Amino acid sequence: MIKSTLLLIIVISVTVISEENHDDTVSIPIDGTQQKINIACLCTEDEQCDSNTRTCRLTHPEHVCYETWTKENSDNSIHLTAGCIYNEFIITRIMCNGNQSDRFIICCSDKNYCNDRDQFASDIRETLGGTKKAKPDYFSKRLMIIIIILSILLLVVIFVFIAIHIQRKRNSSNSNETRQSNRKSGILVSYLPGSKHSISNGDSDSNPDETPSNSNESRVLLSPGSFATEVTLEKKIGFGAYGTVYRGIWHNDPIAVKIRLSNEECSWIREVQIYEDFHLNHQNILRYIAADNIDSSNGMELWIGTEYHENGSVYDYLNNHTITVPIMITMMYTIADGLFYLHKSIVATNGKPALAHRDIKTKNILVKDDLSCCIADLGLAVREIRLNSNELLNHNQEPSVIDITPNRRVGTIRYMAPEILDRSFNGLSFESYKAADLYALGLVYWEILRRCQTTPEENDADVYQIPYVDVLPNNPTFEQMQEVLCIRKIRPPPSPRWKNHSIFSSIFGSCEELWAENPACRPSSCVIKEQLRNYRSQ
Repeated sequence: MIKSTLLLIIVISVTVISEENHDDTVSIPIDGTQQKINIACLCTEDEQCDSNTRTCRLTHPEHVCYETWTKENSDNSIHLTAGCIYNEFIITRIMCNGNQSDRFIICCSDKNYCNDRDQFASDIRETLGGTKKAKPDYFSKRLMIIIIILSILLLVVIFVFIAIHIQRKRNSSNSNETRQSNRKSGILVSYLPGSKHSISNGDSDSNPDETPSNSNESRVLLSPGSFATEVTLEKKIGFGAYGTVYRGIWHNDPIAVKIRLSNEECSWIREVQIYEDFHLNHQNILRYIAADNIDSSNGMELWIGTEYHENGSVYDYLNNHTITVPIMITMMYTIADGLFYLHKSIVATNGKPALAHRDIKTKNILVKDDLSCCIADLGLAVREIRLNSNELLNHNQEPSVIDITPNRRVGTIRYMAPEILDRSFNGLSFESYKAADLYALGLVYWEILRRCQTTPEENDADVYQIPYVDVLPNNPTFEQMQEVLCIRKIRPPPSPRWKNHSIFSSIFGSCEELWAENPACRPSSCVIKEQLRNYRSQ
């Protein structure tokens, strides 16, 4: 904001001063019509011109044609120059408002040769050749206006800066109070990078997964680094409501770069914290490389660099390919293996806490070169923090608390479990978050199952569909999803061709178990993983 205000001050100052310096001449500012590109401009010999046509061309909406008349002090002759200005808007604005008593400029970009203004030449030459009348009183008034405007704007900038500083201190104080309150209710809220998430009383016998790794916890995530400057973005490979994904090159290797805007700061911070603090290291979890942030014309860009997978997401792959039974089992097994790794706590020197994903869907699972899969997008993940023995004495509910980040994002409505939709979800129990992941896993398996051929020789796969496409519109509302899932009790149907194939009917039976209305009846990721391991060995 301060940067924008300073730019505004510069524009106002230049505009007012230039008008003051040239208040008695003909003034033709930048045309108010829509700027165009590929416009031919008149170009004189002392500029960079096409020697054959004596023209130059505009290649960007911020470029303009110009023509200047300058009075030479030596002999009072008038020198004319014309050509193209290839600068950004702010520089162009300054140059095009730079009329002086001995120089006059016009700028335009509305049509070909718009800077060929011979009809004004006589008036301009007469003005430049005359003597400028002194207007000391008027100049003093203009100068006073400039000083007042700049002073007001400067005071506004200072006031805003102070207000932001006070608000941040107040939020920090409030977050500490809220964190103490949430500990009593069984849910812990992570607010800012570098905040201490542990609720332990300093006992040395606590498990490693009871507290986050503190190796990087005090770092400031929003400090710009060098990673973004080392990456060359090549092409856009995906986009959605929460960001854009690019294929990039980093040290001669292809990587994927997910870029979020500053309004997605909570998800970005959460995902970076999970990758960096909890040392995720599994072949079925997307490999993290680095994170950074940069300023852009649209605000702050928040970058996450990860391993690049040419096949894209499971959603992309199923839209463009059918698969055979061995590939289907490989995809399903590796997804279950990745989810099992997230859901399980590992008590070790470099262990990890139990995590729940909260947004499992085919668009958030990537397909690797060997057609195994890895789970991505951890921006909504929650962490289980186990209580030690002393804390359990003062805790009457669950043996753990939930570390969750305030976020305007929620999971994808189409993949929400029924207990979330009917508001019976127990947000204080980590098992509830795991069960919601398992419901969504059943939908992912159904999508994969539909695109699998029953035999390698015959492509009898069903057309790709997202779940509930036959009963819901695109982007369904919470209420529409609630009616379908909780009131009408609808679940995705089987394909008729599955009934005569044991593997297909068995896997669909597992999907139905994962869709159970009672979360406690859903098989765990470990059970699903072992079932699929048996299919792989057959």
